Amino acid sequence: MRLNLSDLSTLRALIVEDDEDDFVLLVDHLSSHGVQVIAELVDTEAALRNAMRNQWDVIFSDFTMPNLNGLRALELVRALDPHVPFIYVSGTIGESAAVKAMKAGAQDYVMKNDLTRLARTVERELQDAKDRKAQHHAVTMLNKMSQAIRQTAECVFITDFQGCIEYVNPAFEKLTGYTLAEVQGKTPSFLCVEHDEQSQSAQRLQFIPGNTSFTGVVVNRRKNGTDFYEERVVSPLYNEQGEITNFVSTGRDISVRVLAEKSRNRLYNVLESTLDLVAIINLSGSVLYLNRAGCEILNVPQSTLLNNPPLWELFPDALAKQLQEHIFPATHEKGHWSGEVWVESKRERVSDLPLSLMVLAHTDALTTTPYLSLIGRDITERKQFEVQLQHQATHDHLTQLPNRYLLIDRLESALHAARRQQKNLAVLLMDLDKFKQVNDNLGHQSGDELLARLGGDEFTVLIEDAQYPEGILVVLNKIIQAFQSPFAISENQLFVSWSIGVAVYPQDGVDKEDLLRHADIAMYRAKYLGSNYHYQFYTSDMDAPGREVLQMDTDLRYAIENQELSLVYQPQIDIRTGNIVGVEELLRWKSPSRGLVSPAVFIPLLETTGLIVRVGEWILRETCALYHRLRRAGKSSVRISVNISAVQFQDPNFQSMVSDMVEHFALPPGVLELEITENIVMHDPIRTADVLIALKQSGVRTVIDDFGTGYSSLAYLKRFPVSTLKIDKEFIADVPSDSSDAAIVEASIDMAHRLGLEVVAEGVENQVQLDFLKKLNCDIAQGYLFSEPLDAEHLLSHCLEDSVALI
Repeated sequence: MRLNLSDLSTLRALIVEDDEDDFVLLVDHLSSHGVQVIAELVDTEAALRNAMRNQWDVIFSDFTMPNLNGLRALELVRALDPHVPFIYVSGTIGESAAVKAMKAGAQDYVMKNDLTRLARTVERELQDAKDRKAQHHAVTMLNKMSQAIRQTAECVFITDFQGCIEYVNPAFEKLTGYTLAEVQGKTPSFLCVEHDEQSQSAQRLQFIPGNTSFTGVVVNRRKNGTDFYEERVVSPLYNEQGEITNFVSTGRDISVRVLAEKSRNRLYNVLESTLDLVAIINLSGSVLYLNRAGCEILNVPQSTLLNNPPLWELFPDALAKQLQEHIFPATHEKGHWSGEVWVESKRERVSDLPLSLMVLAHTDALTTTPYLSLIGRDITERKQFEVQLQHQATHDHLTQLPNRYLLIDRLESALHAARRQQKNLAVLLMDLDKFKQVNDNLGHQSGDELLARLGGDEFTVLIEDAQYPEGILVVLNKIIQAFQSPFAISENQLFVSWSIGVAVYPQDGVDKEDLLRHADIAMYRAKYLGSNYHYQFYTSDMDAPGREVLQMDTDLRYAIENQELSLVYQPQIDIRTGNIVGVEELLRWKSPSRGLVSPAVFIPLLETTGLIVRVGEWILRETCALYHRLRRAGKSSVRISVNISAVQFQDPNFQSMVSDMVEHFALPPGVLELEITENIVMHDPIRTADVLIALKQSGVRTVIDDFGTGYSSLAYLKRFPVSTLKIDKEFIADVPSDSSDAAIVEASIDMAHRLGLEVVAEGVENQVQLDFLKKLNCDIAQGYLFSEPLDAEHLLSHCLEDSVALI
């Protein structure tokens, strides 16, 4: 079929030309034949080399150009692409030059003054180029196929229609030992082993006319007399009329595989006969093999092994999880794992089964881990014996209850968990009241019958994760209820009472010795106070205020969850103008049972327990949110001050938390103030400076709160990026009548101003104090003279006036 330009969607043409008008004329002429021309103009060797990086359908070139000779252009193109059509379009090429160009590899030439044959020339050369490429591809593929047959590791031979060998490749010669000259004209049956009738029949059937193909395994014999197994495929070759002309046979030596399969069959018989569990599992957790004993141990039918089921379908959940999450990773790391596991029985009235398990990782040549093998042995009898020995070592021979050795072991484990999880732990030491009377009146046999002991007539209760005191009281009440009924001992009805001492970790001791000793002291205090189910906490008679603190700590934790904490804000007034320039955040706790609790009481508790970090973040978030409400009320210049605890400031995440909060709420620089005490500043001056500098870069101001009550060094203070000093209210309370306080206030204001710092006086409650501060040029005042602390709603509705009338 003849190719037409109009059939093409686009024609990519590279034009070597120094005249842009001729370039345009050539493109227009080609476009007039209904094809979209994508063309590029070049006129230098460098530009031509660069353009040849792209693919072109055709290349047009002038013959005579000032910057590039037409023959040189042809030479470059042929070096870079030998197949692309190259056509000269010139007004100066002569007959001899044209002949020379054709010999050099140009396809044709067209004169610029007569382009009528250009389209037909392009169509012809595009078709020829296509045919050349196809022919080149066919020849290349034929060479590759021929080379592949010669180089393949599989043996290949070709026979005629009658089955006589015409060709064998080098792999055939290497495998059989026969050369092409030795086998040419023979049928492949000469390779068959004489006694292998199946191979003889297969060889004969391969080349009978009408048999179109053959696939199978035959046993052949090499020239040296050794046998080998060959997996052979025979296929016919057809001519153009669809007739079979030849047969091609490909085969490969599978002797190793066949022998391996025989070996695997022997191994399989052994594995199926063993009483141990044997399994093979791949990396994805699929069970590739589970022997008969494994199916019996796991109580799964062998039919479930079809399609390589996942680990979770065969193994109990707990064991499958242990294998997947712990044992297999350890095996991958070290190459092996051994230990003991338990198989949860899926059958009723059948106990769990202990296994001694060995897991091995099997690697291939690439050092990957394609599969794991598991070998598990039933160690029920051994475990039963170990349990007997362990019980004898850890239990009282008389009562069969845990002895002191087991108590100490369990107590140490419980203490380790309590330290890690930061939870309470309680030790209850119980002593039988008047046990001696039982022995004296009823005999030691009756006493032994009654005993449940740690030693003598004592025993211990260990409560982990003890909720103090509520959870401990629940356990004590259960113990009391359990002994309300009498015991039948030697035909006698006996009522038993106890003296119980309680010690709680960590407040009553941080190790087992202290806890047991303190529980013992509390138990003797209980005996002293009277028997009949009397119990005493170790702290009950020596630290009653401490118990109250613990109870308050419990209430405070509930207060956080129940949202009993709230925030109020006290305005700060510019003494010169009367305007509100800031508000200070203050934390309040209104307890349902205690009423309004003083911050001086509960804030130290928050710091001691570390809860202040969590509460402090909540305070900062609420206060930052308040700023946007102030801004909407037209008070965007009002600063908001947040009090920072020493525990908060020392938290390693404090600075990043504050910076993230400023960014989240998009607070302008200078709006947020953090009030810290002198003690915080001086605890670690170097770290303090780093944190304050970073906060200043985030736009946060720093206020030194309660100035004058701490021990700050002015040498350090002047290095910190502090904006404000806040004079403590204890110095304001008695000014100006107390000359000492008045001198301290005056000196503080003067020193702050010399350092370029702003001064806030808190606790201003009367006009006399205000007048004194105005006289000293104090900047800002805060106190009940102006406003009590207000919640957010009252602050917004009542206190944000243009100014406060200063008396």
